[in-house]
Amino acid sequence: MIAMSPAYVDPTVRLFGDVRLGEDCSLWPYAVIRCERAFVSVGRCASVQDHAMVHIGWDDPTVIGDYCTIGHRAVVHGCTIEPACLIGVGATIMERCVIGHGSIIAGHCFLPPDTIVPPHSLVMGTPGRVVRQIDKLRDHVIDALLYRDNGCGYARGDHRVWERADREALGREADDIIAREAAGWGMP
Repeated sequence: MIAMSPAYVDPTVRLFGDVRLGEDCSLWPYAVIRCERAFVSVGRCASVQDHAMVHIGWDDPTVIGDYCTIGHRAVVHGCTIEPACLIGVGATIMERCVIGHGSIIAGHCFLPPDTIVPPHSLVMGTPGRVVRQIDKLRDHVIDALLYRDNGCGYARGDHRVWERADREALGREADDIIAREAAGWGMP
């Protein structure tokens, strides 16, 4: 495992193989990340929430971009999730899928292998289909920052950080991040 000072890794998390954790990411209770061949990368300020399963395909690494949220009980398997995406509760994303930045994969959605999701898409259903384009990038970065702060709180035993969250300050921080990093996400 390579860790760049994650905000929080719950003691119940299971990590196997070449797992690369980005700065200020958080891994929540009973999440499992397994990679027997390739690698799994969890980006900066990304969160992998309770009971999520992250695995590789046979030859396919799993890359979770910066500022992503992987919801409770989601299965992420040998795919690429670009920055600032929300993967809903119980969603399943299979091998070689690519989820474009700023997208939402709705809860319980299933994406079969090789699905390509354009940036800023809302995807729903089984199999998943793009239902419309969305502009939630800022919201996704704010959510990632909330999880970063929550993870830091949990690491020191404070489970009520969100009660004191300043969403306006987080919004300003999100704006700065987007302005600084958007070009790397393929945005003007």
